[in-house]
Amino acid sequence: MTTNAANARQGNPSGSWPRFGRRRASVLTRVLGGGSAADGAPLERWVWVGEGTAYRHAGGTWERTPTQDYTFLVRQDRYAARWLSLKVQNRTHPSYDGRAGAADQQHAFAIEIGAPGPDGRLALGLRSTYGDGGGHGDAEFRHAVLEFHAAGVSRFAPYDRFRITQHYRYEEGRLDETVELLKLARDGSERPFAKIEESARLFRP
Repeated sequence: MTTNAANARQGNPSGSWPRFGRRRASVLTRVLGGGSAADGAPLERWVWVGEGTAYRHAGGTWERTPTQDYTFLVRQDRYAARWLSLKVQNRTHPSYDGRAGAADQQHAFAIEIGAPGPDGRLALGLRSTYGDGGGHGDAEFRHAVLEFHAAGVSRFAPYDRFRITQHYRYEEGRLDETVELLKLARDGSERPFAKIEESARLFRP
């Protein structure tokens, strides 16, 4: 995370940041529901390393916004009916303006995997540091869609929800993911604001 060390030390001579630490720990604990210790050892632990390419919707078309690009690393613990993921992402463009928050961020995701429905799709529940929601995926979890309300976003913001579309290419050790930021109009129509095209490689112990 990005922290101004000089200012922190002025307010806390010991040089530590306990208030910051408690806030981050409480968010991750809420999302992970007690963390990996409550679930025992994961069936599998995967690590994804990749990059996100950013776009903004303007004038009916998608325009590249390279200042919003980022790299990321995800540690994904897979249990029988639950996946826990910790994501660290870093924006390194010299002209990044901070509009998407700190350049260095940490996020958590917990996906609860339900039983297959009549159509064979899995019902998915989601808790995350971005917000909570749900979606569906195929029985082999190769393709999934998750949608959720954006937590803590002002009603005047140009988006109020996220949609994540995932394509796992297990044989190739690849993951392609589209993260959409959009707003739902009063008539039910969607107004796209931005999207990030993520591509990652799998590293599995």
